[in-house]
Amino acid sequence: MRFLSKHAVRALLVVVGILAIQAVSADELTGILMVEISGLKDMEGNVYIAVYDSDDTWLSEETVMSRKVSIAEALNGELVRAELHLPPGEYALSVFYDEDGDGEMDTNFIGMPKEPIAMSNNAVAKFGPPSYDDAVFSLSAEPIIQRLTMKDL
Repeated sequence: MRFLSKHAVRALLVVVGILAIQAVSADELTGILMVEISGLKDMEGNVYIAVYDSDDTWLSEETVMSRKVSIAEALNGELVRAELHLPPGEYALSVFYDEDGDGEMDTNFIGMPKEPIAMSNNAVAKFGPPSYDDAVFSLSAEPIIQRLTMKDL
């Protein structure tokens, strides 16, 4: 059996190390999603952002990420801004303004929101909530901005 020289072993270790670093870097790759919210009547309280990554979980309790954003802390002029870090992929957002400060979106007897809402791509409700396909967007390593306008239904 023949053994590798010290130089060959070192070269092999360098190659393995480079491959390991590349694998870790790919796993840690995140995209930056800037969310800009306009159309708020009041500039106090909180907005809640929910991030979804599939049609099956769209508008359910099963989110990729949920974020409570203090309007006072995120206010920039008339916009509320939030920065989210997510792995590259396809996502859709739902946002609601918690007018009464209870931490939950209030709905009427048929389930329609009683508090202002917004969806990614400013997807509009048509005889029910907007579809995931209307709200979905792609996030890569390059930062993107979702500009959302709050609406009362």
